[in-house]
Amino acid sequence: MYGLDQFIGESSYWDKGIGTKVILAMKEYLVNEKNVDILVMDPQAWNERAIHCYEKCGFKKVRYLPKHEMHEGELRDCWLVEYRAR
Repeated sequence: MYGLDQFIGESSYWDKGIGTKVILAMKEYLVNEKNVDILVMDPQAWNERAIHCYEKCGFKKVRYLPKHEMHEGELRDCWLVEYRAR
């Protein structure tokens, strides 16, 4: 099992498919070259753009994680999303 985390900080690069390309490339490499069976991520629940990207790449929401991540001084809710290769 591997955990992934990525961040596109410059908003001028949003909505250009870059995140999808990054996730698909990492997924392909880890599954095919490293024989990883499960990939997980925990995006903040409000981040619908990221969650949509991950779902497009084959990830599924598996568990809601209330108050999971400290961000800017506040505990934020997240989703645990996973991809199962086999």
